[in-house]
Amino acid sequence: MDEVNIKIYNDFTNAWNNLDAELIVKHLDDSFRYDSQWVFDFLDKDGYSNYIRGKFKTIRKTGSKVIAELGQNSLGETLIRLNQDGNIAFYRIKVVNGKVVKADLNSF
Repeated sequence: MDEVNIKIYNDFTNAWNNLDAELIVKHLDDSFRYDSQWVFDFLDKDGYSNYIRGKFKTIRKTGSKVIAELGQNSLGETLIRLNQDGNIAFYRIKVVNGKVVKADLNSF
């Protein structure tokens, strides 16, 4: 993984650990798309920016605890493992030309 991708993955991980949505939003491409098994429809850049800001605000308000760690799945893909109060999810991002164009959140 190159230096730009490492920076982006570190920012995303830090965003979750510190509940700072702007560390994510600043890396989103205009063509960004977010999919999650827990969200009915996909979100575009604006929709996701609003969603993640609201989600982090709710997590702070409820006192929930999130621990994010960089890891790899069995295919060798880099991902972020999220542990929110014992609930595990995996956050994958796709970077093209230094911008995040895709993100997925799943339980596997």
